Amino acid sequence: MCRLILTVFLLSLVSCSIDRTIDEVSENESNILINFQKLPSKSVLKIAEENEPGEKLILCLTLIDKESKSNLPNQLVKFYHTSTNGNYEQTDPTDESTARLNGQALTNNKGQIYIETILPGDYGSSNDNRHIHTTVFGAKPEAYDIHFKQYTTYMGRNFSEGSDQHFLADLKKTINNELVTFLTIEVKKPNQANN
Repeated sequence: MCRLILTVFLLSLVSCSIDRTIDEVSENESNILINFQKLPSKSVLKIAEENEPGEKLILCLTLIDKESKSNLPNQLVKFYHTSTNGNYEQTDPTDESTARLNGQALTNNKGQIYIETILPGDYGSSNDNRHIHTTVFGAKPEAYDIHFKQYTTYMGRNFSEGSDQHFLADLKKTINNELVTFLTIEVKKPNQANN
């Protein structure tokens, strides 16, 4: 009986562990990345400078209307996150959105934005809670978060999958050994005046 209980316990630990496997991009994904890198300057955002400590991260994002599934062109979006050490280092101590690592961009006519930054660090006393805050101006709600599959616990994955404001991104590696993710964010009630 003790062996059975131990076996069940060990299996539950394995099923709750985080799979940190990061696959290489496919040929198709490499081509998608190249197209994102050619976006107009209004749709390109460089949050972290080359000398910023941490692992380089590229985000290839597409924003769509959750209901109609149509692209959101000319949508203003703000992004912010922690440093690799898990600190926001905000200019206003009461407002995380003033984090040192932040910026905003407009989507192109296909609702796309290309971002270069670093993988955020864990913050607070929690592990595996790395994410990027996303503010879609004029949407209801405006707040969306990007979490990373390889750095999100089982409970965090369940939370993200059960929420329409939290998105789970699958990290890949480029041939240059940079992290990249391709993600579609479904925005609720976007401000149609922008589109």
